[in-house]
Amino acid sequence: MARKTVLFMVLLICCIITASEALAALKLPDPKKEGGDGIFSLLERRASGSRENFPKGKISQDELSSVLWAASGLNRGGKGWTVPMAGGKPPYVRIYAVTPDGAFIYDWKAHSLSEVTNKNVLGEITEDDFVKEAPCVLVFVSDTGDLGNMSSLNAGNALAYVASGAMTQNAYLAADALGIGGRYMLTMNTDAVKRALKLSNTDSPLCIMPLGKY
Repeated sequence: MARKTVLFMVLLICCIITASEALAALKLPDPKKEGGDGIFSLLERRASGSRENFPKGKISQDELSSVLWAASGLNRGGKGWTVPMAGGKPPYVRIYAVTPDGAFIYDWKAHSLSEVTNKNVLGEITEDDFVKEAPCVLVFVSDTGDLGNMSSLNAGNALAYVASGAMTQNAYLAADALGIGGRYMLTMNTDAVKRALKLSNTDSPLCIMPLGKY
């Protein structure tokens, strides 16, 4: 009996270590901050990827790093982001990167990704076939609790949508500069997104943005 107990404890510790490693943060490469076309050239080309012929090329970690940083990365020391936030607050819209390898949450402080699940949940978050087949889908999620007393002004959702608009536009421009197609979408299976990404009751999915390399 004692031997079985010891064996069980060893197996349990191994499982805990394995789970801990699986959920460890993945430090992203430094984002691309120089070179490429100018802002007006990018605005001239800015467009949503076609639903009928959406690009399916795989996106590298370097490319994803640059798109995520453009969407809500630090650009001025410890407090200052690539997008405006109400009251100078830290980003109150989070970004999740959903890929066939799993779903990950972006940490703008550490510029890293942390695993939420290692399951392919692309088929759960949407009914659109081209999104299910996308190499990466960004999911923008608001937590009005992060807005503090501003949320009591019944403006929490409005502020979150304004922020997600700025974030997705930055993602569009960075993606275009890297030869990546994207598409801003409001349609998603909201309840499935909440389950798949293990969101809390105060979390509100705002939009999704499939990405694919041309």
